[in-house]
Amino acid sequence: MQQPRMETDATGAGEGPQPAVPWSAWVTWQGWVHWCMCRMPRSWTQWWTTSGWRQPVQRVLWGLEGILYLLLALMLCHALFTTGSHLLSSLWPVVAAAWSHLLPAVLLLVLSALPALLFTASFLLLFSTLLSLVGLLTSMSHPGYAQDLDQ
Repeated sequence: MQQPRMETDATGAGEGPQPAVPWSAWVTWQGWVHWCMCRMPRSWTQWWTTSGWRQPVQRVLWGLEGILYLLLALMLCHALFTTGSHLLSSLWPVVAAAWSHLLPAVLLLVLSALPALLFTASFLLLFSTLLSLVGLLTSMSHPGYAQDLDQ
């Protein structure tokens, strides 16, 4: 009977037969890392696990990310500015026409409503004065008014 073939590493220690990996394991990050680690030479794996090379690479990547975000912000500002200027330039005739037609109409409306507003204000002032006088007269004719003043 034939023995199953053992895969050995550099020291000769056998790892045994490798089980089949389902396709769903490839979706996870750990699955990818495991697959890459199994296929890389040992010297690359040791290089990968050392932390000395990671910080400079991370700094470069963070710098690139910052530059990309800056470019994205500049492109967004440019798009908003050009769209806004086109919108304003196309709306300017509408605003000019509304100003020339609506301003006289609004002024005429305010001026025609001014007498009615003045009449309403004077009526309310007169009505509140009369109510105050009625309240004063009724409080003066009250029998306890003189006592309230003494105290």
